[in-house]
Amino acid sequence: MSFTSVNIWAVLVAAAFNMILGSLWYSRILFGTLWMKLIGKTEEDLGGAAGAYVASILSGLVASYVLAIVVRMSGATTFFAGLLVGVVLWIGIGSTATLVVSVFNGPSVKAWLLHACYQLIVFAAAGGLFAIWR
Repeated sequence: MSFTSVNIWAVLVAAAFNMILGSLWYSRILFGTLWMKLIGKTEEDLGGAAGAYVASILSGLVASYVLAIVVRMSGATTFFAGLLVGVVLWIGIGSTATLVVSVFNGPSVKAWLLHACYQLIVFAAAGGLFAIWR
């Protein structure tokens, strides 16, 4: 399998979904107020975070591309099978890596849990997407 044999449009859609869900998840519409309280920040603290948004976009693209490769390599061809690949990767890599950072560097495990739930949705939905949109 070639690393270029993934559907780039699906990768872009998954990365856009990641950003859209993140924008809602961390806004006042959903969990933004709770999230800021858990990490000990205010809106003013986060106001000039242009670099963070660039990092988020690039991270979302890289994560989507790698997940697309893994789903393809797994042979998943149904939404549920792709969703399962996304969940397994989230359990084995996404959640564990961020938990270690949270435990040693903060913020609280509650903040990690909020972020981990967001990532679970992203990984699962993208995995399903990549399985059916080859």
